[in-house]
Amino acid sequence: DASLTANGWVSGLVASSAGCAVLNPAEAVLIGLVAGALVIFGIEILELRMKVDDPVGAIPVHAVGGIWGLLAAGIFGPHALLPQIVGVATLVGLVLPMSYGLNWLLDRVLRQRVAAEGERQGMDLFELGAGAYPDFVTRPDDLFRR
Repeated sequence: DASLTANGWVSGLVASSAGCAVLNPAEAVLIGLVAGALVIFGIEILELRMKVDDPVGAIPVHAVGGIWGLLAAGIFGPHALLPQIVGVATLVGLVLPMSYGLNWLLDRVLRQRVAAEGERQGMDLFELGAGAYPDFVTRPDDLFRR
């Protein structure tokens, strides 16, 4: 699958860049390979089990790859595991709930949901007037705005 392959590459880059100051090339490759494998499970869990619509896999790529990269930098870096664990705990325990809460509050004031027709057509067609992926269209009339 081309999309999963690309997500694996990006997740590997995300993970290996977390410890770029302390990793040698072999460690970076190993961390990237693990991240590439983990992102597949992250996408499956997010979309199939949690029913979160993430069409490009950005959340698992950056969250799973990033958290793994931070922990791996601590594993491979000298005396760095505990600070990395504290950093990940801060991200997951403070930053994630705070970001979610602020977005929830913002959504109550200024709706972040797109129109139903935009969901049906896809936002590329609805807002820009052209389909981003014409090869995937099942009905030719969907390529043009009504």
